Amino acid sequence: MLKRLAKKLFGGGPSVQRPEGFFLNVRCKACGEEFNLFINKSTELAQNFDEQGTVTYSLNKEIIGGGCRNWIYVKMEFDGAKNLVSREIKNGEFIED
Repeated sequence: MLKRLAKKLFGGGPSVQRPEGFFLNVRCKACGEEFNLFINKSTELAQNFDEQGTVTYSLNKEIIGGGCRNWIYVKMEFDGAKNLVSREIKNGEFIED
């Protein structure tokens, strides 16, 4: 009886939450080193507000490799639903699936 009461009050156990995100796959233009980074949309995107109060999101990522030490800069813009709107990269290239 206590177990059923505890289950009603506190739930049936730990729930598994999967982060909403995507893999960012880039390659260094200088040496060809590849990077496969998981971007968690819940924690890594910055909120932006315009004059009307509309929310958009952005991601600015700086990546440096172990070999040539070339800095790769990635900038991505997302709409209010966190859908990708635009992206650009400097000193690297996006690896398409």
